[in-house]
Amino acid sequence: MKIIANGRNAGIDILKFLAVLLITNSHMEPLYGEYSKLATGGAIGDALFFFCSGFTLLMKPMSSAGGFLNWYKRRINRIYPTVFAVAIISCLIWDHHFDIISIIVEGGGWFVQCIMVYYILLYFIGYYLKQKVLWIISLTSLACFIWYFLMGGDVSGGVYGWGYFRWLVFLNFMLLGAYMGSEEKNMKERERNFVKDFAFAFGGIIIFYMFFIFLPQNESLRFLEVFSFIPLLVAVYYLYHWGNNPKMNKLLNHPQIYFLIRFIGGLCLEIYLIQGYFLTDLFNMIFPLNLLMIFLVIVISAYVTRCLARTLSQTCKDEPYDIKKIVALF
Repeated sequence: MKIIANGRNAGIDILKFLAVLLITNSHMEPLYGEYSKLATGGAIGDALFFFCSGFTLLMKPMSSAGGFLNWYKRRINRIYPTVFAVAIISCLIWDHHFDIISIIVEGGGWFVQCIMVYYILLYFIGYYLKQKVLWIISLTSLACFIWYFLMGGDVSGGVYGWGYFRWLVFLNFMLLGAYMGSEEKNMKERERNFVKDFAFAFGGIIIFYMFFIFLPQNESLRFLEVFSFIPLLVAVYYLYHWGNNPKMNKLLNHPQIYFLIRFIGGLCLEIYLIQGYFLTDLFNMIFPLNLLMIFLVIVISAYVTRCLARTLSQTCKDEPYDIKKIVALF
């Protein structure tokens, strides 16, 4: 049964799935209790999601997008129905009230603010500078170093923490995804080594974590933290190739595995926005089962959120409601 033959990119599906797991896990500190250090992986998950977003944006030429305004409107229609759906749910269930400006500007948190700005940049880069993306990555990387050292290494919340500095850092990952998406056809023709790709990806992640294990022990070397996004770029690059390997395609031809990865990965935005309402230590007495239980609740809630978002989106159109599309699992 050849499921992946429908044109989907297995590597992107797998990266979205991994992004969901890592981002959610990084927010589960209350659920881990005394093992709270295991609540990690958020920066890696964010990097994967930005990569996937950039990849899908530049797979098609911007000249076929119908102009910037129409293209950006489609991005708004993809993001904001979910933001509004979360606001409605949080109001009805948790009695959280927000004015419309707060919902639009802050409803999706820093992540939505950031990606809506990235979309603007990616459109004009894709339209005018598509062949120069690698050069732009070099420039944005250099800008990260300049900004960091001009601030004396004192950026708000660290390289991947709170503040606008991380916007520039994560832009590198969206640009890398954009480059990979624009070069997808050429890359398919090149043979890849499954074990080598995994080894480089794993090695990049290990080096990334070493920055945060050893640098805090030596304050004089703390400034080197800014270089940590380089091994993370390497890890994301090779993770994509590992996930897009024919061997992984065979794995995804198993219906249950394919369903799990595509369903959860497809809920990445919804899970990101809704998960905060369910992170509680009330069930820590059944650790580690509480992690699985809460994650399942988050996934189900994210699916309900997506159904509501699709309903809101269809409400703003002239066509009749399409119930099948509203409740579709993918």
